[in-house]
Amino acid sequence: MENRKTQAATSFSIDDSNIATWALPEGAIARLGRGSGFDIAFSPDEQYLAVGTRIGLWLYELSTLSPIALWETDRGYIQDVAFSPDSRWIAAHTLHEALRVWDIQNEVCIAEMEFTKKSDRFGLIKPVFSKDGERLVVFNKRRERNMKIQVWCPRTGTQLSETEIPYTHDVYPTCFSQDLNLLAGKCAEFIAVWCVETGEQIAQFDWSERLKRLCFSPCGRFLGAGGFKGTIQVWNVENERLEGTYTGYKDAWMYPYYPPEGGLIAAAVFSSEPKAEVWHLEKDEKIDTFEHQPESSFVRFSESGTQLACSDPHGIKIWTKDKPTVHPLPTIQGHSGTVSSLVFAPDDKMLVTAYRGRTGLLWDVASKTAQRPTATDLPGPGKILDVYPSSNGKIFSTSQDEDIWKVWEFGNGEPIAEIPIPEPGLLLRTGSEALTPTGHRLAAAGIDRNIYVWKYKPSVNDMDMRGDWEKCAILTGHPKSIGALAFSPDGKRLASISIDRTALLWDIDTSEQITEMDLPPPQGKSVYRYTAVGIAFSPLGDIIVGGHKGDIMFWDATDGKTLMTLPQPEESQQPIAFCFSPCGQYLVSGAWWQSGLQKVPIRLWKVASGKNIVTFWGHTTDVQCFAFSQDGTFLASGGHDGVIYLWDLTPYL
Repeated sequence: MENRKTQAATSFSIDDSNIATWALPEGAIARLGRGSGFDIAFSPDEQYLAVGTRIGLWLYELSTLSPIALWETDRGYIQDVAFSPDSRWIAAHTLHEALRVWDIQNEVCIAEMEFTKKSDRFGLIKPVFSKDGERLVVFNKRRERNMKIQVWCPRTGTQLSETEIPYTHDVYPTCFSQDLNLLAGKCAEFIAVWCVETGEQIAQFDWSERLKRLCFSPCGRFLGAGGFKGTIQVWNVENERLEGTYTGYKDAWMYPYYPPEGGLIAAAVFSSEPKAEVWHLEKDEKIDTFEHQPESSFVRFSESGTQLACSDPHGIKIWTKDKPTVHPLPTIQGHSGTVSSLVFAPDDKMLVTAYRGRTGLLWDVASKTAQRPTATDLPGPGKILDVYPSSNGKIFSTSQDEDIWKVWEFGNGEPIAEIPIPEPGLLLRTGSEALTPTGHRLAAAGIDRNIYVWKYKPSVNDMDMRGDWEKCAILTGHPKSIGALAFSPDGKRLASISIDRTALLWDIDTSEQITEMDLPPPQGKSVYRYTAVGIAFSPLGDIIVGGHKGDIMFWDATDGKTLMTLPQPEESQQPIAFCFSPCGQYLVSGAWWQSGLQKVPIRLWKVASGKNIVTFWGHTTDVQCFAFSQDGTFLASGGHDGVIYLWDLTPYL
């Protein structure tokens, strides 16, 4: 296969050197990261592991955890993947798009399922192959409409049958029996079992709490259900009798599975402890324990039940039965979450990156490899929220630990600020944050629609270089939730924008509103109930740029008067991310994803004229952040899809 090179799995770094140029969008020179994940599947022969992500479908060689293919990058958003029984094919479902079948060895799409009705593309659940590989069954849990079970020929994409189930409530999770005769799903306060051929409900079991996983026994007579509170129950489907209850796993999320050899096993992922356990339930035997963070977990057993894939903020961990548990487990790195902020180091050799709700990464731009920050680089017991460039070449970051907000300077092992958050309207990570380029002021938007500002106060103790931070202002004036904040380069002014199209300019020293900046009314009906917004200062502090539905606005940073209005094309109706080049002559903008787009546009503008110089199409969903190299010739863009793209701007400047 193309680019098929083996790389050793490691738990301490990400090596994308061999894959950074696979299936790149036009204009990009590299991709850092592999996209945030949706689903994981083992091949039945346990040679491959498939990972469905926001940027496409990755195929890994299981023995080495080496990536060997990347498909479906035209839209990405692979929510569900399944292997055929002979491990030759992969079925992959793209969000709101198509269901396709890929031939692994020949690297070609052999079938695409056509959904004649647009509504049939919504609510699809993980496809399942029949044992002979001749049928592909899909359940559609569409809300407010009858549910459907559709059967397709995976060789041709021809629909073979369709069965409606007269039920109009949400059903999730679901599972099919191995012979595909039965379908089980969690409804409002119970679990139902339907006949696939007729759509008739044949069994019902009481279950009111949240449900994590359902599974049928190989014979189809028994159904197991695992919840969020350490409980698994098993019922006899034929007589609707409760056969067994397994408890005592504290607050663990329970993932039951029936292996072909019989017996019931389960993975228990604890929500209050950094660990996971594998159990043989019927023997009351704990098979193994390993370290695991429960956040955003995708947990899948292999068909034999001898391997387990678990995703957490540190990667996709692979556990294997009867192998000594090593610390850490073999791990696939790179499937991180949303990229929230980026900063180039002063020498442009390193890209400091923050991922929403996760620890940051330090990307070596030349080698396309990343390391976790050390305690000296980006320390802190809490998660890094954002990273910020400064006017003197330093890099700052913010983090939260319990109810303490901390500000760090890159390369300093001690925080330069520790700010308690006692404000009733300012919960942890409730709004937008901003740090001055000087690193001496911090602002945060609260759920009470106020803006809280703290400033650095030099310490009277000459030995304490951190000084103190004190609250210096509470800015009140926004009638709706505040979406974005930006400080002027000198830190004396603050621009804010809220979801109701209100943009305000503040004097921080006086805590007074300077002016309200004009935003034209939106054209047409908003796609979203709550719209996204963005705002930024130019590096000279003379221009403020803001984005809302339909327009990009340029305002005078002194009096807030409108300098220019840039109406946005139909595919860029939600411009939210902005960054000026270091020279201030160029502006880059990124938008939210909207229906009908396969990729989201990134536009480079000439500030003086408002001319759109070039448009790049790379991220499959919302563009979140940008960073220019020091000379302005390279651009890094980060997205909600979990990847960073590098763009060479030299041909366009």
